[in-house]
Amino acid sequence: MEKCILIVGAGFGQLPAIETAKSLGVQTIVVDKNPNAVGAKIADVFYEIDILDKVAVLSVAKKHKISGIMTMQSDLPVPTIGYVNDALNLTGVTLEVASHCSNKMEMRKRLAGKSAAQPHFEIITTLKEAEETADKIGYPCVFKAPDSSGSRGITKVNSKEEIKVAYNEAFKYSRQESILIEEFIEGLEFGAQTFSLDGNCISVLLHGDTMSPPPYMIPIGHSFPFELLNEHEKSLAIKDIKDAVTALGITNGPSNVDLILDKNTKRVKIIEIGARIGATCLPELVFYHTGIDWVKNTILNAIGEEIDLDIKHNKSVAALIIESPMDGTYDSYEFLDSESEKSILEFEISVKKGDLVSLLRKGTDRIGKIILYGIDAAAAESRVLEVRNSIIIKVS
Repeated sequence: MEKCILIVGAGFGQLPAIETAKSLGVQTIVVDKNPNAVGAKIADVFYEIDILDKVAVLSVAKKHKISGIMTMQSDLPVPTIGYVNDALNLTGVTLEVASHCSNKMEMRKRLAGKSAAQPHFEIITTLKEAEETADKIGYPCVFKAPDSSGSRGITKVNSKEEIKVAYNEAFKYSRQESILIEEFIEGLEFGAQTFSLDGNCISVLLHGDTMSPPPYMIPIGHSFPFELLNEHEKSLAIKDIKDAVTALGITNGPSNVDLILDKNTKRVKIIEIGARIGATCLPELVFYHTGIDWVKNTILNAIGEEIDLDIKHNKSVAALIIESPMDGTYDSYEFLDSESEKSILEFEISVKKGDLVSLLRKGTDRIGKIILYGIDAAAAESRVLEVRNSIIIKVS
């Protein structure tokens, strides 16, 4: 296959894209502002370019006459991808759609214009506005940086006393002069991985989500299949998801959807949609659950090749990230129960001795992962937590 794909980003989350493309015989052109990023070492061609520098990335794309462009697990490069797709008429997200999906304020406005189900929200610019808006929306509410990734700048606020800290946290990660405040929806939180082809959302895979405790609202694990909806609720959820993905204008490729089943209305509320593959082990879980290679299909779709989304099997599987117990310097890890290792599908520590690590405050603070099967999703979730708790992370 004499084709070439440009992968925007060379961090740890991009490794599956680089490795899969190479296995397909597709040349990998990779850009990142960090020349020491792990993906830089295995790319066929690497350029030290900021992923937000649309013009520079387009110049590389033209130079190599790329067949497609993609990223994984981060919303930040998606507008760059849209810019290149528009300029070169490639398959995938447009700049307009990428801008909607990568900016939570624009996404909220777009979904509101299409009457999609979502939380009530307000856009604010000052601390005084934040206090007034939080009082109006009610507690608890959620403060969000509009254009961050990896759950940065997102805080659940339970009272007026917590507003200033949440306000500062959101602006710390915002590249704009405003932030979002949303109503907190009480209910069942879950997610979906979707795939669109030629204007139609053709695949929706629902999954369970495990979140970190407040105040930071970070996905720390997922499981398949999602078994906590009855058939009627599931049917409505899938319809709402497809409608929302279509409303945002995503016509080709994967989407990562965060949802809550409202306890009061029993309908889904769209929390967020990213026009890219999900993070926190989601592509690996899709493969173990269904046999579908989500990363491979994303690459093939981007370069204009046929894809295969046929489900090969239906297995229950769960994953949890591994996090540091404290801020400090990573030393080593130890399994307290050696039997725990035998049931693991994938285990990974992604830091090395001497690396700085921190408590979990954002998605990129993860230092590893565990994935394993179970007889059902609940059993897989229980078992992966048991294994995670049997690992001692040594930090000084």
